[in-house]
Amino acid sequence: MEAIEAALARCAVFAAIGTSGQVYPAAGFINAVVGRARTMELTLEPSAVSPLFDQVRHGPATATVPQFVDELLSG
Repeated sequence: MEAIEAALARCAVFAAIGTSGQVYPAAGFINAVVGRARTMELTLEPSAVSPLFDQVRHGPATATVPQFVDELLSG
């Protein structure tokens, strides 16, 4: 957990992929980055923590993740 907390403290982009946002400790990771890092939720449907994210995209990870990665790499 210490390594995860250190990574969250220094990340510029945080993406939650395919999660319900209800299983801890991972469900609480968004709280560590809100307002500091760019946040993106990529899920099939809205999660319990969707309102905390800057952007939310719904659909299968096979479609949403490659699109998100392409956007990150292009600019």
